[in-house]
Amino acid sequence: MNSKLLVVSEFPLSDHAAKLIIRDIAENHTGRIRFSKHIRERMIERCVTDLQILSVLKSHNSVITESTSQTPAGDWKLNMKGVAAGDVIEVVICIKSCDHDPSLRLITVMIK
Repeated sequence: MNSKLLVVSEFPLSDHAAKLIIRDIAENHTGRIRFSKHIRERMIERCVTDLQILSVLKSHNSVITESTSQTPAGDWKLNMKGVAAGDVIEVVICIKSCDHDPSLRLITVMIK
């Protein structure tokens, strides 16, 4: 396990850099991933598991369907879509503090 956390200092945050941060956190620092109450509710409603979400976040084949945009709080929001357990899943992700202490907050999930 790689203990060094990937940080990116660029403005605006590119989709490529966002994918690198997301993949690093999903593969090496899962304790930095927070599931919102809303995504938990949608996961139950849509029969999506934590493992499916992590699979989408880790996959080199997942694509960004809505490019990174900055939120009023200064975080970066984007949508990522991938295939996990036979389902096409899209996750809305917020990257917090990408330039010094990155973490992910997962907002919602959709089955496409």
